[in-house]
Formats: sequence, structure tokens, C-alpha cells
Amino acid sequence: MSHEVSEQPLTAAIAAPQPRPFFKKKRFLIPAGVLVLGIALGSCSGGTKQASDVSPAAPSSAAASSAASSAAPAPAAPAPASAPSAAAPVVGVPFSVKMSNGNIAKITILSAVRTPSVSTTAFATPAKNGSYLLLDVLWETESGKTSSNPFYFSAKDTNGRKADLDLFADDQLPSGDVLPGDKARGFIAFDIAPGASTVMISNTLMQESARIQIPE
Repeated sequence: MSHEVSEQPLTAAIAAPQPRPFFKKKRFLIPAGVLVLGIALGSCSGGTKQASDVSPAAPSSAAASSAASSAAPAPAAPAPASAPSAAAPVVGVPFSVKMSNGNIAKITILSAVRTPSVSTTAFATPAKNGSYLLLDVLWETESGKTSSNPFYFSAKDTNGRKADLDLFADDQLPSGDVLPGDKARGFIAFDIAPGASTVMISNTLMQESARIQIPE
């Protein structure tokens, strides 16, 4: 006896594969991922640009003024005042004169007067300039050993002309050693033009060591 077997097509027995949803296909996933990444990068870039576009706040006027003050150079410190120089010799006040080899004389011009004559001897002559400048000089030794001498003295008038030393004045300052504690005193006369004058004192090498101004 024969059995009739109805044969279904093999294709019917095997279920046909169902198509994958469109959002799971590679062709869709890859472009979608690229799109999402592009959007994310664009948002980051836009935020950075906005931050860079914001300019910093301008400093306030007080801050600018403070910066300008700090940048300005500091004023120079005032120069220290120089030490005052020693007082210039004057008539009636002793002053020191360096002679040589560390020896120092102390000289005082006790007086300075104008007189028509400085001698009562036969050697007296009238002054060529009308009168004489007569100095009463006191010589002492301040340090070491000194020697007085009329030739250590010279004078010039207000115009710088050198005066003549009169060697025949009465009681002229003697020449010789003046030991510490001793004194030598005498007159020195100059035939010099009227007016203020300057008297210079030289050391033993005949180099000027001091000067004193004699008023009119």
C-alpha cells in the first residue's frame, strides 16, 4: 500500500530570514556615528571660539595710574652736602701755615694799616703808590721747628699787580729760627696801590702755603 507524502517545498520549511531593522545596519550606523561626532566637535569648537572672543576687562583708572607710578623712574637722591671748607684767615686771628718737612707755623696778622712812611732812618723813601701797607706780624711755631723771614711774605693789589716789599721798615720781622714756645714779632711793609689787597705766605721752598685778604 502506498502512502502519499505531500512534499512541501524545502524553501517553505526553512523560514526566510527576517530583514534587520534599518537602524542596525552598518550602512546606517557608520554615517550616523560620524554625524554625532561632528556635532560634538562643532559644539566644543563653538564654545572655545566664544571664550577667545571675550576681551579681558580694561584696567581701572586707579590701577592704570598705579602701574604708571611704579613704572616711572624714582627721583634721584639729593647729593650729599659737601663738607664746609676751613675758614679763611682774617686779620687778628691766628692761622696755621705748613712750611716744610711737617713743620707748621702759627701766624697772626695783628693789624694792617695804611701809612705814608715806615721808617725814620735815612733810608726812608716815599711810597710810589702814595702809601704803604704796614702789617704787624706775630710768628709762632705750632709743630716742629720753623723760621720766620720777611721774604716769606708777598702781596698784590685788587688788579693782581705784585707789590714791592720795603726792606727798611722799622722793627721789621726778624729772620731766624722760632722754637716751640718762642715768638717772633715785627713789621712787614708793602708799597702797594690803595684798596683791598691779598697777602700770601710761602713755605721754605718759596711755594705759596696760605693767603689772607686785607680789606681797604
